This record gives sequence, structure tokens and C-alpha cells, in this order.
Amino acid sequence: MKLGKLISSIEKKFPKNLQYDWDNSGLNIGYEEKDINRILTTLEITDDTVDEAIENDVDLIISHHPFLFSKINKIVDTDTKGRLVIKLIENNIAVYCMHTNYDIAFGGLNDYFLEVMGIENCGVLDPISSHDDYENGKMFGLGRIGKLEETTTIEKFIIALKERLKINTIRFVGKNINNSVKNIAVVTGSGAEYFEMVASSNIDVLVTGDMKYHQAVDAYELGVNVLDLGHYGTEYIFSDAMKKYIDEEIGGMEVQVSTKMLNPFIEC
Repeated sequence: MKLGKLISSIEKKFPKNLQYDWDNSGLNIGYEEKDINRILTTLEITDDTVDEAIENDVDLIISHHPFLFSKINKIVDTDTKGRLVIKLIENNIAVYCMHTNYDIAFGGLNDYFLEVMGIENCGVLDPISSHDDYENGKMFGLGRIGKLEETTTIEKFIIALKERLKINTIRFVGKNINNSVKNIAVVTGSGAEYFEMVASSNIDVLVTGDMKYHQAVDAYELGVNVLDLGHYGTEYIFSDAMKKYIDEEIGGMEVQVSTKMLNPFIEC
């Protein structure tokens, strides 16, 4: 399949224009007439994932985080990003990124998170806007509200998250880990600032990543329960989600989930 045709198929479901203005989702490297037979999905593009793509004769890397984000003044092999750009181009590997548009889109990462956890999806946490040509003008936005099938405790919910997501560490902010949980909010990636919105709702716990110390103190004082799974812990499932989508909805290409995704934090 031509890259341009593949992108068109993906963007019908996950429109690029849903992304925030500061973002850089879309085709970062490549040309739309390129034939795509083999795809690698990953959270982040690093030396290891690029080498993995080369070793497996991959034509296209689809990553969640934009590869080209900050301003680049030169492309040289003495610079980390420049070296990867050169390596990708020399090996004819295209790069397509799906960041905040995929976080926001219906059927995107926040919805997939609830699906993985088997939690009922009750809608958008933070409605942003609507487009007449997207989902019949339905309001879209960041984060999702979910409802557990049965009321449980925060402690038991943490155990379930660890098991389903295959992560070892979750940071809890709150006054009682034995408090009941039925209604949750999830914001994959960096969504800790949503604790203030959750404080004025009937949400029992906010699930997100990247909570800072002062945010945690304020959330604690407001009586908001927060589970910080880390940025990686809430988003690495992007790779599985995109493989599933392409396999089931597009087809005709081999899709591999990266085995070299980087969680830069080591649990000691």
C-alpha cells in the first residue's frame, strides 16, 4: 500500500486536525508514494527502535510521540536527533506520528486504555470542541470517564492495573488506600493537572502519569485520589492499539510491535 493511502485511511479515523496547535503529529519523514509492506509501532523513536526497524526491513515507523518536535537547526551525525534522521533516510524508513490527535480521538489511546482494563466507557472527561465533519459533530476532548463493573478499593484497583498493564510501580496520592472506587477518570500521558477538575466531580480516582510534587500536595489537600502510573505506563499500549487497528481495519501489511521501547526510569 502507498504511504499516502495508508495515512488517508488512518486520518479518517484519527484526524490530524484534532491535535493541539503546539503538536507535530503526521508524516515527519518520508514521501507519500512510498510502498509500505512492513510497519513497526512504538511509543518513542530511539536509537534502539531505529536499529530494530532496520534489522526487520521495516518501511514505516508509527510512533505516538512526535519524532521531530523541537526546532532543528542542523542535521549532523554528532547530534542525537540528527544521527537518527540520517539513519532513517539512508535506510528509506518513513516516520508517521500520532500524538495529541490520537489522545483525543474517539477510539484513540484513552478509549483503548479503558478497553484494556475492561472498564465501561462513560464519555469524555474534558470536552474541547466539535467539527461538523467528525463523528457527526460530537464533542471531542481529552481524557475519559469510566465506571468499574463492581465497586472495589483503591488498593485492589492498583493490583488490577499492575496486572493488566504489566507494570510494577504505581504512585498513590490520597488519604486512604482502602477508599472505595467505582467511577474513574483516565488521562494517558501527562494529565496530572486534571486533579482540580476531578475535585469538583463524583470521580473516585484519577489515573494518569507525570504528577509533580506540588500537584500531589494540592491534590492531597483537596481530598483527590490520584494514581500515577508514569508516562510510559499509561502510553506504551499505543503500539498494541495501532497494530490491532491496522490489522483489523486496514490490513495488507505486516505490523510489528517494537520490543525495544524505552522506559527511561529503572525501578531500584
